[in-house]
Amino acid sequence: MNITSFGDMAHNVFLRNRTAELKENLGTLTQELSTGKASDLNQRLGGDFTYLSDIERNLSRLESYKISATESSLFASSAQSFIAKIDSNAGALSDDILATTGVTNDNTTNLLSGQSRLYLEESIRALNGQAAGRSLFAGTATSAVPLADVDTLMSNLVTEVSGLTTAADIITEVKAWFADPTGFDAIMYQGSTTSMSSVNVGPNEQVDISLRADDEDFKQAMQSFAIGALATEPGLVLTVGVKGDLLAGSGTELLETRNRLTNVQADLGFTESRIEEAAIRNAAAMTSLSLTLNELTQADPFETATRLEETQFQLEALYSVTARSSQLSLLRYMS
Repeated sequence: MNITSFGDMAHNVFLRNRTAELKENLGTLTQELSTGKASDLNQRLGGDFTYLSDIERNLSRLESYKISATESSLFASSAQSFIAKIDSNAGALSDDILATTGVTNDNTTNLLSGQSRLYLEESIRALNGQAAGRSLFAGTATSAVPLADVDTLMSNLVTEVSGLTTAADIITEVKAWFADPTGFDAIMYQGSTTSMSSVNVGPNEQVDISLRADDEDFKQAMQSFAIGALATEPGLVLTVGVKGDLLAGSGTELLETRNRLTNVQADLGFTESRIEEAAIRNAAAMTSLSLTLNELTQADPFETATRLEETQFQLEALYSVTARSSQLSLLRYMS
C-alpha cells in the first residue's frame, strides 16, 4: 500500500495555491495590458477616491455641455440660414421695385406682385423651418408648425382691406392686422407664446436662441411682402395707380425689414460665436481632465508587460516542478 506523507500533502497544497495565485495574477496583468487601466484602483489611489470622483463628475458635466453646445450650434446656424433667405428675398424685391420706380403698367405690376407673393410664401416656409426634427421658430412648441399657409394669410388680408380704395388706407389696415392680437397672432401663429429657455453650453455660460415666428421683426418681413402681393390679389379691384402705390409702399417697408433682419442676424451671429468659444473651452477642459484621469487610473504598460513576462516564467517553472512531482501531462495540468 502506498502511503502519502504529510509532507507530500503540504507540498501539493502549496503547489495548487501557488498555481492559482499565478493564474490570477496572469489574468489581472493581461487585462491591465489590454485595457491600459489599473485593476486595483483602491491600492493605486490609497483608498481615497475623492479626486477621481470629482474628475469623473466634471467630465460628465462637460459632456452634457458638449451635447448642448452641439445642438445649440445646429439650431443657431439653421435659423441663421432661414433668416438669410428671407433677407435675401427682401433685398432682391426691394431692388426690383426701386429699379421700376415711375414705370407703372400691368406687366410690371403683375411681375412684382407675383414676386412679392412668392417671397411671402418662402418666408412662411422658412419660418416653419426645422433642425433635427424640431421647429426653430415655434417657441417651446418645437413639434408644432408655427405658421399657417400663405393662402390663409392673404384671404384674411383681402377681407380686411375690401372696400378700401387708396394704397395708404390698405397699407394702414395691413399693418393694423399684423399688430392686432386677434389678427395675425390668432389666425396665423400656431406655435407657443413661450420662448425657449436659455441653454447652458459651458460652466457659467448660457446662450439664448429665443426666436419665434410671431416676433415683430419677422412680422415686419411678412407684412412687407404681403402689401406687394395684395396689388394683384383676385379678390380686390384696384386701379393701376393704386397697385403701383402698393408696390412702392412694399419697397419702403422692405427697407425697414432689411434693417431689422440685419440686427437679428448680427445678434444670432454673436450667439454662434459664443457657442463656438464655449465649445473650444469645454474641449480643452475635457482634454486636460482626461489626461489627469489617465494618470490616476492607467497602468504603466512597460511595468505591466515586465510583470506579465515574469509571471508567465514563474508559472512555467512551477508547472515543471509540478509535472516532475506528479507526472502530470500539460493538458491535465491546465484543466
